[in-house]
Amino acid sequence: MKPVVKIGGSLLRSAADFVQAARFVAAYSEPPVVVVSAVKGVTDLLLQLEKTRSYLLYEELAHRHISIARGLGVEERIAPLLKELEYALRLPHAPWSADYFASFGERLSATMLHAVLEKMGIEAKLFIAPMLTDSNYGNAEPIALEHKEEMSRPDAVAVVTGFIGRDKEGRFTTVGRGGSDYTATYIGKELGARKVSLVTDSPGVMTADPREVQEAYVLPLLSVQEAVEAAKVGAKNFHPRTFIPVVEAGRMAVEVRSYNSRGTLIAHIYPPPPYKIVVRCGQGSCVVGLAAYELTKLGGTPLGQYSVKLNIPPRQVHEHLILPYIKYINT
Repeated sequence: MKPVVKIGGSLLRSAADFVQAARFVAAYSEPPVVVVSAVKGVTDLLLQLEKTRSYLLYEELAHRHISIARGLGVEERIAPLLKELEYALRLPHAPWSADYFASFGERLSATMLHAVLEKMGIEAKLFIAPMLTDSNYGNAEPIALEHKEEMSRPDAVAVVTGFIGRDKEGRFTTVGRGGSDYTATYIGKELGARKVSLVTDSPGVMTADPREVQEAYVLPLLSVQEAVEAAKVGAKNFHPRTFIPVVEAGRMAVEVRSYNSRGTLIAHIYPPPPYKIVVRCGQGSCVVGLAAYELTKLGGTPLGQYSVKLNIPPRQVHEHLILPYIKYINT
């Protein structure tokens, strides 16, 4: 089956970034399904725009996208979307309006990436919000995936908007902040993909936040169950629902990587080390790993089968519980 690749918004800031993303996609031996996030920071601006209906803010958003599109030579492709957004400023506030405004981020970025691929001579088809969802605006639940056969075509790249879907009334919905990862794994499950690649500005899943722990490493392997609990305790870049489709699919794996790294493979396996991730939890730490429950003997509070909270700072947890195993494995 076709591979599924998500391009994160942190990698989409400029025209050069879109070209790099298109080249990365073009390098696949089999044209993938590409799930696209909004340009970095745009979703927050769109939600603010929905609240304020500020024309100055609209102009800022429009200028940002026009600047990127002009650099790519595809300005005419996003002009209708910007006109639609300008018209939306006159719409009344409604339960669905925040999701409608937020939808423009992914619609604009996916449209630009699709246009760049076509300019490069790559066969590509654009799919806007192909997920049919319920009407729980802001945190919608997927019900079905439309256009499966077209997405699965082996001769064309399928460019798909992340984060957004449509309800039975045809209104745009969103699946929760950071939901492009969830969109990608859901699509992967529905298409029967063997692997979903989540491409970000991080080289993979880190043993700790590198801003807090300088000796943080990239984990080569992580079990799905550990990833689920890491998401629950707030590990960076994990949407809480990302791994639900992975569990349901059974054999599908997830790869978290950057353009140039091998990244972290998350699959239905149980690899060492026994302690893998430490996340700051208040004044203490949340530890995730196959043997994390054993830390209850040291006074830890169990949070799940593979996660425990300790009243110890992350740096100390990393130094004494995680780092020794990582160094042993790497030798």
